[in-house]
Amino acid sequence: MRYINIAGIPLGLSRVAMGTTYFGTSLSKKTSFALLDAFATRNGTTIDTARVYGQSAPGGIGPAEQVIGEWLKETGMRQHMVVVTKGLHPDLALKSRYSEKNLWQDLEQSRQSLGCETIDLYLLHRDDPSMPVDEIMEMIAPLVEKGAVRALGASNWNTVRLAQANEYARSHNLPCFMASELQWSLAVSTPASWNDLSLVCMDDDSLAWYQQQSLPVLAYSAQAKGLFSKAISQGMDHLNAKIRNRFINETNIRRIEKVALLAEQRNLSPAAIVMGYLTSHSHPTVAIVGCSTVEQLEDSMVGGNTTISAREREFLLSDK
Repeated sequence: MRYINIAGIPLGLSRVAMGTTYFGTSLSKKTSFALLDAFATRNGTTIDTARVYGQSAPGGIGPAEQVIGEWLKETGMRQHMVVVTKGLHPDLALKSRYSEKNLWQDLEQSRQSLGCETIDLYLLHRDDPSMPVDEIMEMIAPLVEKGAVRALGASNWNTVRLAQANEYARSHNLPCFMASELQWSLAVSTPASWNDLSLVCMDDDSLAWYQQQSLPVLAYSAQAKGLFSKAISQGMDHLNAKIRNRFINETNIRRIEKVALLAEQRNLSPAAIVMGYLTSHSHPTVAIVGCSTVEQLEDSMVGGNTTISAREREFLLSDK
């Protein structure tokens, strides 16, 4: 397994992260524990979760965080894991919850559920573009200063706002955003195709900015909901409506064919190729995987050690 480093976090982040969106809900505690055990056994260190994952009501207990907390306690693995969680997600009406009160309430609930005195990486789950970045950075700085959080990050923020926020933080000697989480995979997608304009998907301009800044990226839906593996093994007709709506377009159809060719040439699975594409970029990248079986996880984690060359990446992205 390869790793990246983020200042303030003593342990390296494995380039493949365990996604936990469905822990404690559609994935039972038993299954979730089995996945976490397998992840740790294969040298995974990065667990990605959020306060809202699995919540049945706003402000309620987050089942995903609770399951992770129980696993960390029962296994004694806290010191071997980088815990990433998120707060300040909008309410059900997508109304912003940005306030100091909600910030600390979300964080304290996460710390209690996870059983972690200090969160390794804490991300603001969405942006509130109506709120000036100076107010946001001033509001979140005490999380680090008081030792509740080791490093700060942003989830679903565009690069313009990230640049403004970090410029303000640096000029005022405040903690900067040390990582950004957004939707990114080999498959092209847009917030409109997800029917959620509060999301941010990687595009060419954003990728160029991240490469220039060397800001670590955590990529969710890194396998495009299994688009490549399912299309290649089962055929396009077997893709569900969610995958079709979010990822089926001419560009991705071409890329499916190219992944199939490269996987055959490299004697690797499509999942390993897709994961390796992300983890082989020059700027630090972590690919988040959401798996429902240990077998799927093992296949995906091969991507943590798979290097896709610049020439191979060019082949996968080319229109020819």
